Parts: sequence; structure tokens; C-alpha cells
Amino acid sequence: MNKQIAAKIAEEYLASWRRGARYAELAVMEENGDKDWANVVGEDGREYEVLWYVLPDGQGALRMVVAVNDRGLRSSISPLTRDEIMRSDGTYVE
Repeated sequence: MNKQIAAKIAEEYLASWRRGARYAELAVMEENGDKDWANVVGEDGREYEVLWYVLPDGQGALRMVVAVNDRGLRSSISPLTRDEIMRSDGTYVE
């Protein structure tokens, strides 16, 4: 897996998610254990699997997690992850 390309994919998904995310939607996603995924072709022509989900992060905050893995190496390598924490008022932890 090309970690630079995987990081770029993860950061793009997280930025997109952050622009459109609402706390109430994230709370429902976390409560239901929902996970979304997509297959993406990176700049290197390899296929990457992108998984995004929400975890509780204490004091009413939620952690949005994006994990990217090379589909061909799924079992032999840990995914690259990026995350962002949203407070209940809709602001993000810096």
C-alpha cells in the first residue's frame, strides 16, 4: 500500500464528511453501529477500500473515523486511519 496515496484518500473523505456532517446524523450512525465503505482507485492505479464509521469519544463528543486499506493487501497490513472529533454543539476539537 502506498501510504501517501492512502493518506490523501483518507483526508479527502474526512474533509468531505466534515463539510456535510451534522451531529444528530453522526449520533444515529454511532448508535446503530453503521459503517459505510467504498472502493476507490488511487493515483497509483491500485484499488483501495475506504471504510468510515463513528465512535463515541466521551463528554458527548463523537469521533468520525476513516480507514483506508489496499484491497489486495487487506489481510497483511493495518489500514491507514484519520479521524476528527465533533462536539455536541457541532464544533470540532482542534
